[in-house]
This record gives sequence, structure tokens and C-alpha cells, in this order.
Amino acid sequence: MPDNDNSFSRAHAFTAHWEGGFSDHPADNGGLTAYGASLKFVKGISATQQGRDFLQRIGFRLPVNKASMRSVTPDMARAMFKREFWDRLRLDDMPFRPACALYDAAVNSGCAQSVRLAQRGFNACARGNNVALDVDGILGPKTRAALACDTDALIRAVIQARRIFYEELARDDPSQAVFLEGWLNRADALEKFLLAQGRA
Repeated sequence: MPDNDNSFSRAHAFTAHWEGGFSDHPADNGGLTAYGASLKFVKGISATQQGRDFLQRIGFRLPVNKASMRSVTPDMARAMFKREFWDRLRLDDMPFRPACALYDAAVNSGCAQSVRLAQRGFNACARGNNVALDVDGILGPKTRAALACDTDALIRAVIQARRIFYEELARDDPSQAVFLEGWLNRADALEKFLLAQGRA
């Protein structure tokens, strides 16, 4: 198993590149976004006392609003993502490539959706083998074991499930179609990046 801190750092470096800096696109349902951390996302963290304590610990000034979002730094966004996605999904326990695929999708679409995409990808890859995962968005023991096989075919299938998700999202909600090209480019880049890594 690779070094855990190094695994997160490598995964986050890819994700941070695609999340960019500050954005306030009118079609973005998350609202004002700073280095990938949206106003909606940070408000969600602040909904509990534990979350508010965490935000203050990393230097975020409450309350969460457009003004305070302007003070978010790349290091703050990194800390939020590690807590809310990498640690919440316990990705330290997985090989780097499936962990990275799950992490980047979680930052983009949330933890449960990330896991559903991975489950769909595994099922497509394993079709005909009488092995299938429930597409329930829960990263339980069976899903963890399935993703730990970490083959090139699995990585391709998981990312293809993500492309299909994006295409369906843009079709079903035309307001999101403006983001489709960027989403697909990100999926293509992730596939290229992970296949170049080889198995851990």
C-alpha cells in the first residue's frame, strides 16, 4: 500500500488543478466557488458545531457568506476536501488509483455519487462474471474489495461511468450543459493520469 499522506497529496494535486481558483458562474448550483469549495459546500460543513470548530481551526472566518468565501485559500480548500471526502470515504485504506478516482469524483459530485459511479463501473467491467455490486452509494466491504482489484480495465470502466453520468446530467438539465466539455476533459485527463501510474 502506498504512503497515505503522499497518496492524498498526489490525488489532490490532480483535483486542485481542475478545480481552479475563484468562480461565480450563474449556472453553478453550488454558488461562489473558491478553489473548488463552493458556498453551498462550506455552509454544509458549518451546519454542525464540530464543522464550525473545524473551519475556525483552519482559519476560515465565520459566518459563511460570499464575503468570507473570498478569504478561502488553496490550503483551506485542501483541508476541507481531505476531511469531507478523502477521510470520510477512508481512502487511505485503498490502492492509490481507485482512491484517486473516488476522491476526484467526490469533490466534483459528492461522496455518494462518487461511490455509485465506481459501483456502476465495476459492474460494467465484471459483466458476465455473475458478480455485481448494489449501486447504493455506500462504500462498504464488498465495494472496497471489488475496487481493490485495481486493474486498468476497472479504472477505464469507472471513469466511463462518470462520462455517462455527465452526459445524462447535461441532457436532463440543459442549464448544466455549459459545463459538459470541461467535465469530459477532466474525466479524460484523470484516465490518462491514472493509467500512467500503473498498479500500486
